[in-house]
Amino acid sequence: MTLEEMGSRIPPYAPTYDFPPPFIDRAHEEIAGYPCLDDHRIQMKNRRWFGRVIPGWLRRADALKLYELAYFARGDVLELGTYCGLSAAILARAARNSPIPKRVESIERKAKRTKAARRNLNSMGLLDLVTARTADATLAVREHAENGRQFGFVFIDHSHAYTPVYEVCQMLGHVVAPGGFCLFHDFNDSRNRDPNDDDYGVFQAVGDGLDKQRFEFYGIYACSGLYRLAH
Repeated sequence: MTLEEMGSRIPPYAPTYDFPPPFIDRAHEEIAGYPCLDDHRIQMKNRRWFGRVIPGWLRRADALKLYELAYFARGDVLELGTYCGLSAAILARAARNSPIPKRVESIERKAKRTKAARRNLNSMGLLDLVTARTADATLAVREHAENGRQFGFVFIDHSHAYTPVYEVCQMLGHVVAPGGFCLFHDFNDSRNRDPNDDDYGVFQAVGDGLDKQRFEFYGIYACSGLYRLAH
């Protein structure tokens, strides 16, 4: 898609890895059955019985993609932007069910949201797989880069604005393991092409900040854009 086409259509989920269709396992299939709000936002509860819906903005196709990429990731998973733990719960379930041992680290800049995410993850029995901490995403990524820490999969959803996403993009080559993936939420959003909306610039930030010589574009799934670091 070009910038002018952003948000004009929402591609469905499609697999990147090779596995027998249509789903990886039962947990992956459950995502396809979650009820949706406004015809697209999945409603996932923090308990099977009498649970509360975890607030968040994930399309079904985005959630299916998150599970797949975390499940097959050959290393730990890094999430930038925890909010209340909806995507972290999906990533943690994938990590728990994967044959490849891994953990999830989730970064959120607001302590109140980190606490809410921990409560939800604890209710689901997933907190032991997740390190949920309060920090600035750019500083956290820089810290990992300086320490040589790398991840098999990184999900970027800490901001929709140009500068915060651009700053992270410039460092992703140091924290994504060779052959690993990074997924940008709200990459395919019509608000990115609105010159009067300063809160959105994901598509532009990725285009300007990500090293095109090292990262290969792998497709758009729902509103997310996928890239892979070369081996």
